Amino acid sequence: MKKKLPLDWVRKIKKHIDRLKAAETFGEFLDLGLGHPEPLRGNNAGKYSVRITGNVRLILKPDDNGKAVVICEEIEVEGVVDYHGSKESWYIS
Repeated sequence: MKKKLPLDWVRKIKKHIDRLKAAETFGEFLDLGLGHPEPLRGNNAGKYSVRITGNVRLILKPDDNGKAVVICEEIEVEGVVDYHGSKESWYIS
């Protein structure tokens, strides 16, 4: 089943992806602080979330190949999810 995303979500997702592309390293993107990037814990350790709305997050997985995350140059966009509450709702995966 396809889910339609609100236009403001699409714009924010595109902005964050454009900023990721423009940054030379993941650390440079993190330093911007836009979207409040945060490292995730537990089952999602090693991934970061970037806010799209109050509950919806863009999930990123830096490919650090054993290097420090701040010098990482490749990032996998895992999708857009609301992981708040009792279950995860993936909008893009």
